Amino acid sequence: MFIKFEEIQRMADQIRTITGDDQDTFLDTLDGETDAMDILGKLIQERTECSIYEGAAKELAATYTARAKRLSAKQDAISQTIGQLLDAMGETKVQHELATVSRTKPRWSVRIEDEAEVPSQMMKVTTRPDVAAIKKQMEQGETVPGCSINPGNPSITIRIK
Repeated sequence: MFIKFEEIQRMADQIRTITGDDQDTFLDTLDGETDAMDILGKLIQERTECSIYEGAAKELAATYTARAKRLSAKQDAISQTIGQLLDAMGETKVQHELATVSRTKPRWSVRIEDEAEVPSQMMKVTTRPDVAAIKKQMEQGETVPGCSINPGNPSITIRIK
C-alpha cells in the first residue's frame, strides 16, 4: 500500500484553514477529498489482525514448548530405562543394529546450597549501569559521561469500538 503522505498533508492543511476547530467537519471533508480515512481503516484492521495472530502464535508456541518439555522428560525416562537394562545385562557397551549404546560415568555438578557461605574468591562480581538512576539524573539536566538520551518513537493508542 503506497500512501501519499505529502498529498494528504497538503489537503489537510487547506481543509483545516477552512474548517477551523470543527473536528467533525474537518474529518468529513478530508474523507471526501482524500482516501486518508479509508487508509486509516485498513491500517486499523490490519493491525488488529496482527494482534490476534500474535496472540495465537504465542499460544501455539506455549503449547509446543510444553510438548517439547514432555518429550524431553520422556527421553530422560527412556535413557534411564536403557541404563537399567544395560546394568541388568551386565554390560557397559552394546552394539545394536540401530545404535551403539554405552554406559558412561556420572557427571557431577555443583549445587549451591547457601550462597552467603561461598568464599568471596569463589564469587563472580558483575557490574552494569543503573539505567534508572542515569535517566533520573539526565532528566534533571545533568550530564552523565558515556550516556546520551534516546528519545524513542512516538506511539499510538487504538481503542476498538
